[in-house]
Amino acid sequence: MIYTLMQKNEPVMMLDINEKYGRVRKIIQIESSERLPLSVIYKDENDSLEESVEQWMRYRNVPKTREGLETFLKRFQGDPIQEMSLKSLGLNLSDQYWFKPEGGQFNWERINFFQNDFTGKPLEMSFESEEPGPDYSSNGDLAKYWTIENEERVLLKAGKGPLYQQPINEVIADKLLTKAGIPHVKYSLNMIDGTPWSKCPTFVNGTTEYIPAYEILNVVKNEENEEPYNHFMRCMEALEIPVAKKEIDTMLQFDYLIKNKDRHYGNFGFIRNVDTLEFTGLAPLFDNGNSLWFDKHITQINQYKQPALPFAQKQEKQLKKTGQQIDWLKKLDDDFVRETIITEMGKSTYLDNERAVKIADMVLAVKNNSEKALS
Repeated sequence: MIYTLMQKNEPVMMLDINEKYGRVRKIIQIESSERLPLSVIYKDENDSLEESVEQWMRYRNVPKTREGLETFLKRFQGDPIQEMSLKSLGLNLSDQYWFKPEGGQFNWERINFFQNDFTGKPLEMSFESEEPGPDYSSNGDLAKYWTIENEERVLLKAGKGPLYQQPINEVIADKLLTKAGIPHVKYSLNMIDGTPWSKCPTFVNGTTEYIPAYEILNVVKNEENEEPYNHFMRCMEALEIPVAKKEIDTMLQFDYLIKNKDRHYGNFGFIRNVDTLEFTGLAPLFDNGNSLWFDKHITQINQYKQPALPFAQKQEKQLKKTGQQIDWLKKLDDDFVRETIITEMGKSTYLDNERAVKIADMVLAVKNNSEKALS
């Protein structure tokens, strides 16, 4: 079927898509090259234009590895995720791209989920009823879904058993970031059937969009033996993104403190004005749940040689790339850190006090050794 990729009411490109499998058969015409997704503009030189668009589409959509979907999807032929995403016109709450079917007479104002209501229920239920919504074009492995509370678009996100610690970690990170004065997305805790879920609002609106860091990785070529950190900084500079080195470094330093192992290139990025296509800054920090030894037995909790992303495999090595004093750390006194961790973990029946105390002690050890780790 023929679709036009739109950005709000601006046509971007016309393309032929196999709806059942989400395959891009052909790019028919480019309407606005400057409005193409950045990962398409700066595509891998070995990929065709069709391949780069298809990769971008799949990255935006629900992965087949999404918690709770694997068994459910076996009931369908083809690729139901891609099919349902197109039935929802590819709309989400992270950007303003959408797919307008040939002959469609509607505009952005009529169909976008920033202004128009949607049912807001778990994805499996939406699949069953084939109701449109933003969740089909929402990536990530953990169970989550968008809903509306008091006219605000909020994301509910589960944790992974048996501890279901990630939602608690999001709230802990929120409180630490607030105290430290670091821009971030606000998180709160929701208990659903006795299990913790995190809740946060969308951090973009009808005039802004989120550009994941991965979309700029091909802006400039890697130099021989160039460190990923240095290459990324050059990519930002080439696009004149108004983000200081210190902002990236602060993110990495905070990840070191909480031992966040999942800061991949999709879990941080930039805010861009959709109308002017100008970058406005770094996106507020979000997705801090895969931290604080969330998947470790209490006997495996230690501060050294913990995994890191995206610029190094270990936290210590990544921290050294920042090369700056951790000024914001002085705002976090030990009592506040300890009380925050123990209090928030105490709200979950899946986490016992012994684990909470061990994690609090370890974070304080990391905090008080951080300046030494930089040297």
